[in-house]
Amino acid sequence: MKSLISKTLLLNLLIFCIPVKADSASDINFDLNNKITLNYIIDSQIKEQYPYSGLAIYLNQVQYYVIDSESIIGLDRDSTKETSLENNQWLAVSGRFNVLLIKSSGAKISFDGNQQLSIKSDITTPIINVLNKTQMSDFAPELDQIRYNHLWKPFAIVAKISESLLVFIKSSTSLSWGIVVMIFALLIKLILLPVSIMTAKSQQRVSQINSQLQPRLAEIKKKYKGEKAHHFSMKAHKDLGVSPFYALKPMLSFLIQIPILIAIFNALGEMPQFLNQSFLWFSDLSQPDMLLPLGFNIPLLGEYFNLMPIIMTIITLTATVLHKDKHASQSDNKKQKTKLYLMSASFLILFYPFPAVMVMYWAMANLLGFVQQKLLK
Repeated sequence: MKSLISKTLLLNLLIFCIPVKADSASDINFDLNNKITLNYIIDSQIKEQYPYSGLAIYLNQVQYYVIDSESIIGLDRDSTKETSLENNQWLAVSGRFNVLLIKSSGAKISFDGNQQLSIKSDITTPIINVLNKTQMSDFAPELDQIRYNHLWKPFAIVAKISESLLVFIKSSTSLSWGIVVMIFALLIKLILLPVSIMTAKSQQRVSQINSQLQPRLAEIKKKYKGEKAHHFSMKAHKDLGVSPFYALKPMLSFLIQIPILIAIFNALGEMPQFLNQSFLWFSDLSQPDMLLPLGFNIPLLGEYFNLMPIIMTIITLTATVLHKDKHASQSDNKKQKTKLYLMSASFLILFYPFPAVMVMYWAMANLLGFVQQKLLK
């Protein structure tokens, strides 16, 4: 028993002596065949250390890839199939910010029943590095395939453009990252202004049509049933020069923005530049603001009181309270507000456990959207 304890203490001492730095590429020397050491490095240096909850739990995931100059192949940790590394291939273990890179020709890669990585290598001096994701393209160009690999390629391109724009604003202004994100949110609003104007015009047109069409449809519903009601309903649409799907046009305009939002949120969630960056009361923009510990865990929300999601919700609720469609009836306005209230509650639960930088961006985008809506009206 004492021998086992001594070996464990010695192993931990050796592991803690390994020089791994998140802000610079680091060579590591250890036996790849040592499964315990290998997985300890993955857990301590690659995996996100903050335990995210709810939909933000994906930030704790670790992905495994085999990469060469022509392809990137994801490895399934639930599979018992063994994979071999070829001469020019890398094994990349990718976390939220950092990546463990291994090049060892002929190495056999597999996973056990607990999804622990195992490597069998005969190479005495394999190449092993830990670096953050911003360094990968300089270290080896083919490794840049890892960036936003989980996204559909067009989304990944937009995510990279978003990251480049954020970095450009930062390097050009030397402002704090919090201010940079606010400026970025303003620029995105300006870029999407033509789409927003198109959406607003479409929504106004729909409201005008509804104010004329709905009373006629209600009257038809009272007088007729079945095929006859359908005939007169179609005639009512035709008289106003619209199809039964006229209300979908504003939604189509809004859907144009969805891929951009997805890409931006992925960029904000994966950029190492936000790590340990303070702003306002946030000690770290890359994590939830964690204003106060709750002392207990709330499912989907976590163990801390986060103020930024509350501020975001207040902004959304304020916009909802002040929202009024002059073309809609009182009952329709009430229905619209009810939907917006439910949406606000949904976004509060959705965004509550996410990193502060993502919630702050969404709050800023909502505030700018509210101002933009008033100006357009």
